[in-house]
Amino acid sequence: VPDAREQAFEAFKKAIDTDKDNKVFLALAQDQYKPIIDIYSGYYTAGIQAFNSSKGIKSGYEEAMNLFSKTNEVGKYISKNKYAKIAEIDTSIIFLIGQSAYMADKKDTAHKYFKLLADANIHGALQDPSDYALSYRWLTYYYQDTKDDANFMKYLLLGKEYFPKDNYFDEALVNYYRNKKNYDSLFITYNRLINNFPDSIDYHFNYAVEIFNYVYNSDAGVKVNNKEALLKIVGTELQKISSIKPNDVNTNKLMSLYYYNAAVEFKDQANAIKNPKPDDLKKKNDLNAQAKELFNKAIPFGEKAMSVLENGGNKKADKSTYKSIVDILRHIYQELGQVDKVKLYQQKYDAADTKFIN
Repeated sequence: VPDAREQAFEAFKKAIDTDKDNKVFLALAQDQYKPIIDIYSGYYTAGIQAFNSSKGIKSGYEEAMNLFSKTNEVGKYISKNKYAKIAEIDTSIIFLIGQSAYMADKKDTAHKYFKLLADANIHGALQDPSDYALSYRWLTYYYQDTKDDANFMKYLLLGKEYFPKDNYFDEALVNYYRNKKNYDSLFITYNRLINNFPDSIDYHFNYAVEIFNYVYNSDAGVKVNNKEALLKIVGTELQKISSIKPNDVNTNKLMSLYYYNAAVEFKDQANAIKNPKPDDLKKKNDLNAQAKELFNKAIPFGEKAMSVLENGGNKKADKSTYKSIVDILRHIYQELGQVDKVKLYQQKYDAADTKFIN
């Protein structure tokens, strides 16, 4: 009988409701309410089996969601009538309904049950309390997606409080502040991430990229605050990655760009000096010398990144990165007036389309 438990549950409730002499109730009490407890545990066991056997199939998770919902319905009835010690909010079952709904892509149901847990400040009781972090992660995602800033921040901050080692919430903050162009808060969040995860190459690199893009690629009219201090952080973060992973292509490319851009700024300042007075000429020469030093600092990093790609099997996916690195080196040698090198790197650039084909 497909709905045997449902029929049994309805029959049980009807028997209790019409039991004027308490005969059914007394019989049940002597048996420790086994029939109704069996319905509860039967739904729960079937739900677990459905969930574990779903293996990525949404319909299977939806079945599990429905079975856990029935478990919860029976559980509330047991709790109300004090047939067993089941909490009014059966947190583990509520979580399983939300988790199953999440896996089945039933957003409204996932939202309802995860919110129920979060609003009750549930964050630890399962075998692995960190499982409850899913509720706060999902609500953070849901409210970011619906652009509800107040609830997004509410559940994100709760998640950060209850699960301080879970980097999801800081990463969500990073995306939020980047989209809002709130760079001060963005960099504070990254600073916290690299302190919490000092060995994470990704966080060090992404922090450097965020600052680099803010300084050099901001929209027109954006005032860049503390430019020198920020660029110093870029250099520090890239050096940390280089010490851990010296042959990382993207790090070496960005390091080359870092020195190249700094050199160009000195070069532009020198070119802006038109006055032939001795003091001005000296300043111009000093600026050109600083630019030359930085151009030369950029070269080894660009050449290392280029070399790694040249020896990486000529993958088609690397072509764009390779060409951009070669182009940086070509511009550097052009600034340094080394015509032979400019020609060499132009040839490398032109040959990349036929070289990187695998």
